[in-house]
Amino acid sequence: MKKKLAIVTGYDMRNFAGSERYIIELAKRVKRYYNVKIFSMRNEKDVRVNDRELIKHLNGIKLEWYKAFTIPKSLDRVPLKLSGLKAYISLRKYDVVYFIDPSLTAIASALLVLKFSKTKFIFGLHIPIASRLRRRSGIKRIYDLIYRAVLFSVPNIHVLNSDDYNLIKDSGYKGNLYLIPNFLYIKPDKPKDNKKFIALFVGRLAIYHKGLDYLADIIKRVLKLNKDIEFHIAGSGEGKSIIEELTKAYPKNVIYKGFLLDKDLEKEYKNAAIFIVTSRMETFSLVTLEAQAHGLPVISFDIAGPNEIIKDGLTGKSIKPFDTDKFAKAILDYYDLWRKGRLNKELKEKIIKLTFDRYSDKKIIPQIIKMLSN
Repeated sequence: MKKKLAIVTGYDMRNFAGSERYIIELAKRVKRYYNVKIFSMRNEKDVRVNDRELIKHLNGIKLEWYKAFTIPKSLDRVPLKLSGLKAYISLRKYDVVYFIDPSLTAIASALLVLKFSKTKFIFGLHIPIASRLRRRSGIKRIYDLIYRAVLFSVPNIHVLNSDDYNLIKDSGYKGNLYLIPNFLYIKPDKPKDNKKFIALFVGRLAIYHKGLDYLADIIKRVLKLNKDIEFHIAGSGEGKSIIEELTKAYPKNVIYKGFLLDKDLEKEYKNAAIFIVTSRMETFSLVTLEAQAHGLPVISFDIAGPNEIIKDGLTGKSIKPFDTDKFAKAILDYYDLWRKGRLNKELKEKIIKLTFDRYSDKKIIPQIIKMLSN
């Protein structure tokens, strides 16, 4: 008889960002070993797909919605609404709970519910954690100490990059710590030579997190020197106005695609020459992995996540944080390679092979199954 696995997220699955896609693809791959159910907080704001589209992607995976009270001006969500209480209490019926919600009250609530049960509780760390484990001052410091105490009470933590692994381990965590990266859930691409040089950016348009201020500065620096380069930007979020300003200033060079689903996003990957990541912080960066899986060289600041995916000089470039001048120069260097015919499908094939050798689901999923079952 299969054991029961609950995957709990404090985000709305209809946001359909990296974490939500990861949850769906993970559930699909472990359902042969577990009876899987996803618990998702329902939030009517900022959703990117409707219920019907989400159900189509779930492909038979069970989903239960719950509601929670969100504390204003914070990341904390308290599952005190009736559906939230029922959902959390029902977690005691599961053999394993994989929990993806970074808020302090959500983690504490789950720990309290599962304290005297035999359920294996695993916290999936899918957000940057460094700021909460390093010394700050005042009220933030008190909050961080409480957060650390609650987080370190979790018996099992899953991290996606070695920076987080070392930080948590060196901070004195005594539980089981698993370092398992994200996996590829797409098939290898058949690359082609590009007729135009397009630099592609894909991601949630979060101004600070995704570095949209850096993106704007980089685009301006590049186009000041080369008007033959196009920037295609896909995504949605509060930073949309920054992108729209760029499209008005450079209508022939900056193309805003909005939020794209798989079919249209696939076209963008195929047509792009390079991929750019301007984030200040990441835990892994699924879009970096997807871009490499399509053979695209990736330029990113040297931050946790992308710096483990990118083989500097071979599959892309890691730029000193947050030097926008060197970032712009790297884009121009790749343009020169493309113009000379050296940014071709043969190079893309090498990048694709290396990426799938390291991050295929066949390689990563057995590690996840072992984590869930130990």
